[in-house]
Amino acid sequence: MNVSLLSLFQGVGATTLAIVAFTVALTWPALTPSIDALRTERARLFSYAGLGVMLLLTSVPLYLAPGLLLRDGFDASLAIMLATTWVIAVVALAIRSALLTGVRRAITIAFAAVGGTGLVAGVLSSAAGQDPVADTITPTGAFLLVVAAVAAVIFWSQTEDQSVVDSEGRSPQLIRC
Repeated sequence: MNVSLLSLFQGVGATTLAIVAFTVALTWPALTPSIDALRTERARLFSYAGLGVMLLLTSVPLYLAPGLLLRDGFDASLAIMLATTWVIAVVALAIRSALLTGVRRAITIAFAAVGGTGLVAGVLSSAAGQDPVADTITPTGAFLLVVAAVAAVIFWSQTEDQSVVDSEGRSPQLIRC
């Protein structure tokens, strides 16, 4: 292996952030019972808001780290190991989402999508190499990911749960004033 230690040490920070981000992405549902056990509604509100901010900040290294690491001066063998590890983590998130329901499932799927999209953007930008288009792949991918997230939220809000019915067997309707 022909790897310079400087490029290896430069990638340690991004790798550490990515490991922490994947750990949070896989274990965050364990935090919700503790938050639900809080006594006041205000405490639960601030705790869930803090959890939301933490999850949003966690998604940043999941998207950016593959591009930063793959564009470093690593050998092909290290790049393949990094990409393989990333694929394993994204598949673990996808499997975890199959075991969850509701909002937990949606957020875990979102983490898997962010991690997978980050890997694709990282591979494409490293494959483009010295071409000027390589610097535009990661921001373009992030923009498309945000557009897809907005579309997913809109689609998710349009679905109606058929299991919710009132005492007369009708679906509840919103009252418009």
